[in-house]
Amino acid sequence: MDNMEYIDDYFNRSNTAEQKEQFEQRIVRDISFAEEVAFYISTHEVIKDQLQIEKKQRFRAVYEQQKTALSGKRPVRQMWKYAVAACTVAVIAMARLLFSSGTSPKQLADDYVQQNWETLDIAMSAEPDSLQTGLALFNTGKMAPALLQFETILERDSANFMAKEYAGIAALRLSQYDKALFYFSALASDTTLHSNPGRFYQAIALLKRGGPADTDMAKKLLQEVAANDLEGSKEAKQWLKKLD
Repeated sequence: MDNMEYIDDYFNRSNTAEQKEQFEQRIVRDISFAEEVAFYISTHEVIKDQLQIEKKQRFRAVYEQQKTALSGKRPVRQMWKYAVAACTVAVIAMARLLFSSGTSPKQLADDYVQQNWETLDIAMSAEPDSLQTGLALFNTGKMAPALLQFETILERDSANFMAKEYAGIAALRLSQYDKALFYFSALASDTTLHSNPGRFYQAIALLKRGGPADTDMAKKLLQEVAANDLEGSKEAKQWLKKLD
């Protein structure tokens, strides 16, 4: 196994705890290997947003500084040892930042939508040609007709909470975030529901929209969901840790 494959396994979490420890010890012992790790981090295509780019730049600055310090004659073995240790700290610390906490707010919402809203379960209803029709359209990728179907139901019955939920999801899938927020807000305001995902869905729409204040607003909603154990509280608690 060449070094690039070995390094890739480490960052893709393919190694055991013992193997990870051996990897990090090798960085301490072998300055050439530490430089290969630095090169891997600096060139790997995982920089998805500005925050990650800034982390990469900070790492590069530290790495170049240490590389310059190590490029001389290194007359004193002890000084070389300290330089390697400093480089090691930079490699490991910045690598963990890059590869462990690189999820953007929008990515959290995108992943949820992909995992949960690619298709929707067909609901049992007393109106076989209303909600089911909309869901069938949604599940075949016809988002605009599906949204129209759910909105038509709401025109007849504004209290239909399932139509509000589905209309919001369809609007979100169409990137109509303001409309999605409108329907999710209406859903959240329904006090008759024993379990209500409206607040959590509002947070998802805000993260997807990604406006200047949207992430902060989404965090407040997620805090409310988590604190009150509302529907979506499990995800809310996990996301809040990543958004801090």
